[in-house]
Amino acid sequence: MKYRSLAVMSVVVVLIGLGASVTRTHTPIASRWNYNEHLFPIFQENCGSCHREGGIAPMSLVTYQEAYPWAQSIREEVLGLRMPPWRAEDGFGDFSNGHALSAQEMDMILEWSSGGYPQGPRDLQPEPIAESTEWALGAPDVELTMDEAFTIDADVNDLVRYFVLSSGITDASFLVGADVMPGASAVVRDVALYVDSTGVGRNLDAVDETPGFGPNEEFPTSAPIALWSPGQEQVLQESVAHSIDAGTDIVARIHYKKTWITEGQSFSDLTRFGLYFSSEPATALTSVQVDSPTETGNLTVHFSYPIEQALEVVALLPEVAIDAKDVQVIATTPTGEEFPLLFLREPGTAWPTRYWLDAPITLPAGSSIDVNAELYPGAVRNTDASLLGGATNAPIRLVLDYVTSSTAAN
Repeated sequence: MKYRSLAVMSVVVVLIGLGASVTRTHTPIASRWNYNEHLFPIFQENCGSCHREGGIAPMSLVTYQEAYPWAQSIREEVLGLRMPPWRAEDGFGDFSNGHALSAQEMDMILEWSSGGYPQGPRDLQPEPIAESTEWALGAPDVELTMDEAFTIDADVNDLVRYFVLSSGITDASFLVGADVMPGASAVVRDVALYVDSTGVGRNLDAVDETPGFGPNEEFPTSAPIALWSPGQEQVLQESVAHSIDAGTDIVARIHYKKTWITEGQSFSDLTRFGLYFSSEPATALTSVQVDSPTETGNLTVHFSYPIEQALEVVALLPEVAIDAKDVQVIATTPTGEEFPLLFLREPGTAWPTRYWLDAPITLPAGSSIDVNAELYPGAVRNTDASLLGGATNAPIRLVLDYVTSSTAAN
């Protein structure tokens, strides 16, 4: 009995020591903010489209039990301005589809993640977020669906595929917005929609044995009319629109990408697409693509686009396929007046975005759009399939969406 008592006492001493060690290493609760009351609404609004059960992100953040193990990773992503994925510098151009965290939201997340990440009142525990079955912009005027389901095989982790959709448009129409309802939300990373009046997409689809067709130098022939990513705010334009002719095909480019959670799984996708049209004639948007030189300088890239007639810049769609610290886009008038349009930090081809300006920028003839990029030493070009297509190997490309402006000419 004596030896057993000594053994029990020894175990107790060890357990007490371990408990003291655990207590000493646990981060003390020093945060004014807790998950249930303060962090969940932020994660729900800004992260819930991707970071939920069945979403494209590799982990969920919309329950406390799922979020707190990632507290330090969340802190690093927020500090690095990498999440939510909005690359535009606040204040260097103003955008209607901005998706950056506010300063207060960032402070709350950083304090919570370094201050013990408290859960908060248990009776306020939020309900898990389910995948939405409602169109964010309301019922679309036209809903299109892939002709047949497409299978992403278990051994395929990253894939771009184009699908031809008969628009059913019988009269010239003005597209003011688009939305996407992914069939396999765990792997649909981003979607681009194109108009195709040439039949090129349909011809490529016809010779491919599986649904749709892969990246090809023959397609696309123009910039996309709409972009979608989970969590990226979709907007309806009020006075400008993409003009679509009767009988035109819509071609959807879907980028499928798996995470470490979904690797090794197969998926079947039958995505739906919602199109929104203006009931009244709208001002038609024109898109022009500007390419950088194919060869870069030592650590910089610079190129310009001359404005030959008065116009109003409405949106910008950049594609940066090289390791860049930042990319800056400025409009300069003939008198030297400058308008900051877009400043991107550490851009790339992930999460493609069309940046819609809050208000059009009016530029007279003789102005220029100047693009300046600073590269990392030894910058490497990536080989991702381009949104803009073509055989060009320009490391940086920029699409300008504009309307001709009688006002700008005065």
